[in-house]
Amino acid sequence: MIKSLLSYIVSFGVLFLIIHFSQEYLISQYKTVIRFNLWDTNVFFAMASLLICVHFQFFSLLKNLETQLGFIYLPTLFIKGVLFYVAFKDSVFNIEVLSMAERLSLLAPLLLFLGLEVYFIVKILSKIDK
Repeated sequence: MIKSLLSYIVSFGVLFLIIHFSQEYLISQYKTVIRFNLWDTNVFFAMASLLICVHFQFFSLLKNLETQLGFIYLPTLFIKGVLFYVAFKDSVFNIEVLSMAERLSLLAPLLLFLGLEVYFIVKILSKIDK
């Protein structure tokens, strides 16, 4: 249990650092302006995915939730989207038109963290099926 929680934290932390500093490097190389705080959006995506994985690890220990874990996971993307809107409505959603660099700066971390999140959720669900 502790080993898997530490692997979640390390994995999301390393992915966060790789994504954030890669974005900073690419933005400086192409001299692009991003009108919102990349650090905050990346931290949000990393923490939201990490929290989902940690909660599912704990939920997997409850015998009465084992058969329903897959269904519990389904609305998490929607909930993450709503929370993202609430957290960033003043900084991201106030911008009239996002440039392609800004769109990619939001979409790439979202998809990468979502991919890692799904990987860990599948591992949790496959342990239950054994």
